[in-house]
Amino acid sequence: MNILKPKQKLSGCIDYFRMTFKQHDIEFILNEVLRMREEYFFREKSGKYGYVELFQFDQIRVYLSAPLDKRGIMIELAGQGCRELEAILEAQKRTWFDFIETAMQAGGKITRLDIAVDDTKEYIHIPDCLTFTELRYAESRFNSFTFNGTGNINTGETEGVTIYFGSKKSNIYLTMYQKNYEQAKKQKVSVEEIGAWNRYELRFTDERAELALEELLKVRDCSIVGRGVLKEYLAFHYDESLDTGKLKLKKLVKGWDRLIRDIDAIPLKVAPKTNFYQRTENWLRSQAAASMRMVQIRDDMLETDSTIEDMITRAKLSDRQVHMLEVLVGNMQDFICE
Repeated sequence: MNILKPKQKLSGCIDYFRMTFKQHDIEFILNEVLRMREEYFFREKSGKYGYVELFQFDQIRVYLSAPLDKRGIMIELAGQGCRELEAILEAQKRTWFDFIETAMQAGGKITRLDIAVDDTKEYIHIPDCLTFTELRYAESRFNSFTFNGTGNINTGETEGVTIYFGSKKSNIYLTMYQKNYEQAKKQKVSVEEIGAWNRYELRFTDERAELALEELLKVRDCSIVGRGVLKEYLAFHYDESLDTGKLKLKKLVKGWDRLIRDIDAIPLKVAPKTNFYQRTENWLRSQAAASMRMVQIRDDMLETDSTIEDMITRAKLSDRQVHMLEVLVGNMQDFICE
């Protein structure tokens, strides 16, 4: 069987990596950042993401934009590409962290980063996680969840469950699933042959990806960062008064606590933006202020009534502008739910 199952009970890895560079020196990125020889990359035209060329070494993909396109260059590694890069880095006697630091020194900016935590002890039973999430025994910073899975007609058990927390459009998204069922189906073997294996995948994009990468470079351990974010974003609570399923809930709560034990919560907070609709004021300053000042000076010189004041008095606000005004004069407590 071709199964790369982790040996440790808890481990982590980078499972998706996307980084952009505001330059067009493809030779530099391939030779100095990836430290790979260009002639081994297959080169072809591409229309993906707006880039015009693709340099591909199996699942390691490097995209190049047109000369005047500010997109520049993008390195994209999906799961298999990440594993292939690890093999390349090992041969180079480098680590992921060495590579990332080199890439950032070259002006690289992370736009997506996925961290996977593999649990081969099965600290929690994911079908139970789904059950008690539906019953509101989960506490989360995510607002929504969806799920899918299969069931066994003979046993009545739910199998191969996947739960998605958050929105795919948000910049942090969690997927937890029974990896052993996925691998058993893929390899056409029994789940028992695979053994216990849960996976918790965290997808970060844009600012959250930058913060996650910053944490990763600090601690240099994907499992610690992944579990730290899990600790911040999801928890389960026990209820002694529960009529049925009390033992399962207790086991879930204890298992989740063991999974994230001795780990500091990582909130990945982005600096709050409170200057709402700042662009309107910026536009007035940059585009209209000089013209308004000119009209004001003319009125002063001719000793006429203020044209500016008259224009403002006669102006009719649109519904959108009324809404903008409500936001501008409100305070943060006005905008949040208690």
